Amino acid sequence: MQLTKEQRIFIVVNFLDSNSIQHVQELFQELFPERNSPSKVTIWKNVRKYKTEGTSLNLNKGRSGRKSTERAPENVKIVHQALLANPNISSRKNELGKSKSTFNRIVKLELKWHPYKMHMRHKLLDTDLPRRLNFAQCFCKKMIDSLKTL
Repeated sequence: MQLTKEQRIFIVVNFLDSNSIQHVQELFQELFPERNSPSKVTIWKNVRKYKTEGTSLNLNKGRSGRKSTERAPENVKIVHQALLANPNISSRKNELGKSKSTFNRIVKLELKWHPYKMHMRHKLLDTDLPRRLNFAQCFCKKMIDSLKTL
């Protein structure tokens, strides 16, 4: 079981005062009787961490896991410049040598852009307006008739 913040501080402060592991273990057992006293290694690690890091608290948050190398600032800059030069670039067939997933991660997470492909449909002509108007009027009439039958 991990040491609490209070217990870690207690270990470091008392070791720095007494410079004795045994004394720290005895004091720890008196103050925290529900827990076993920490081992020599645990005390040494907490004190060493305090001296090197300035804290004996858990610093794993943000440091653990695999490091992101493909989303480095230089890669983000390359992808951004490529997209500015050609906004129609395909994530699958990008000329940058990046995988599709890396390319998409950079675009979505770093640049905060979202892929969108414009679809062109047929052009509306002047003759389309009367037909569209007629359809809308017929549709409204059918809706009113169906509401009357209810």
